[in-house]
This record gives sequence, structure tokens and C-alpha cells, in this order.
Amino acid sequence: MVKISTSARSPLSPQLYPPEAFRWWASLGFALVLIIASFAPAAFFLAILLVFHMASLQDLKSLTWPVIAAQFASYAVSLALIAAVLPMIAQRPLSALGLRLPRASDLAWGLGGAVVMIIVASVAGAVQENVFHVKADEVQVHWLREARGTLIAGFVILACIAAPFFEELTFRGFIFNAFLRYCPAWLAVLLSSVLFGLAHLQPGNIGAIVPLAAGGLVLATVYYRSGSLAASMVTHALFNTFTVVLVLVFHQV
Repeated sequence: MVKISTSARSPLSPQLYPPEAFRWWASLGFALVLIIASFAPAAFFLAILLVFHMASLQDLKSLTWPVIAAQFASYAVSLALIAAVLPMIAQRPLSALGLRLPRASDLAWGLGGAVVMIIVASVAGAVQENVFHVKADEVQVHWLREARGTLIAGFVILACIAAPFFEELTFRGFIFNAFLRYCPAWLAVLLSSVLFGLAHLQPGNIGAIVPLAAGGLVLATVYYRSGSLAASMVTHALFNTFTVVLVLVFHQV
């Protein structure tokens, strides 16, 4: 039997969902499919480039157009899956999950959330560095520092538009709501945020997990309280844009 969260402080309250929404087995199965879809298209695309000598292994170790194109390929496949499958799992259209054109209130939530997310992630990173001596840095930041010309534009589109759209649909629209179906809102926020941080684990990115998980707390809260994916997407996009500006303009981070 599904244990439905009783919180009604949000348009996302599970009280508004049909009993069949976010069945645990369907949600788990879809999560596994999404994990595969997040890596397989990029791996296949890059393998083709290597086989036909259109890229080298060295090209895959830094920010290059093959790397950017591979990431876009994975996003495209994953978004197609989400659009087709998530409404069936949620038993509601994507619009009922908060995917809508931003309203004035969504923009206000998004802007306020971005300010809070910048503060929270910065504090978490500073605490981590001072206590555990692990620098809150990302491999993508190193790539951006070394990027030149059109690669900068490609990275900005990827980081400030594509990534916020895809990750908010995945971690808030799907994962957060799946947890919310079975646990209190605060626990759904925490669990989805931890997974958000862990999802960024890769060589050179370990120091970013804690700050990003802390930022995920803000993103999930913005989504839950506003009931709008547009709001959390704006928060996410502004946070990433802030980081890009720090790197490119002020040579910080």
C-alpha cells in the first residue's frame, strides 16, 4: 500500500494525486532507464567519433565540441523519455507537475532561490574546505577556464539552459515527487538533494558534491513551495550563470 505524505502546503501535495501515481516499482524502473539514457547516448556518440577518427582520446579530456555534442545527445534522449514516460508514472500531465511558462510569482521564487542557493552552496563549500580540506571545485570549471572562442558559447548554453532544464525535470519533477509520494516533504527534499549531489560525482568533481547537495536543498524547496518547475529552473539557471560569470569575468571560483 502506498503511504501518501499528508503535507498540503504545496500544489504538489500527494493528496491531489491518484493512488496509482509514482508506484515504487515503476519509479525505480524508470530511474534505472534514465541512468542508462544519461550515459549511453553520449558514450555511443563518442565511440563513433573515435572509431572514425573524428576525435581523439585527448579531445575527450577537456572541453571540446565532441564533449559538448555528446552531452546534448544524452539530454535529448533523456528528455524524450521523460516526456513520454513521466506523465504515465505520475498519472498527471507534465503541466500538473509544474512544467509551465513562468509566471511573475515563479520568477520571484526563482530569483530569490538563486540568491539563497548561492549563499548556501558557498557556505557549504567553505565549511567543507576549512573542516575537511577538500576544495569545492568542479572539473567543468577548469574546462571553462581553458575554453576559447565558440566553445565558451557552447558551454554557456549547456550549463545555463540545457542542464537546468533537464536536471530540474529529472531531480525535482521526477525524483522529488517520487519520494514525496512515500515520505514527508522535508525528507523528500533531503533525499532528492543528496542524489542531486551524488549525480555529479566524476573524476575531479568530488569536492562539488556537498555544495551541490546543499544547493539541491534550495532547489527542491523552491519547487515544493512554488509548485513550479519553471521557478526551480530559473534558480538553477541563475546559479550556474553566476558561476560562469565569476569564472569568465572575475576569474574567481
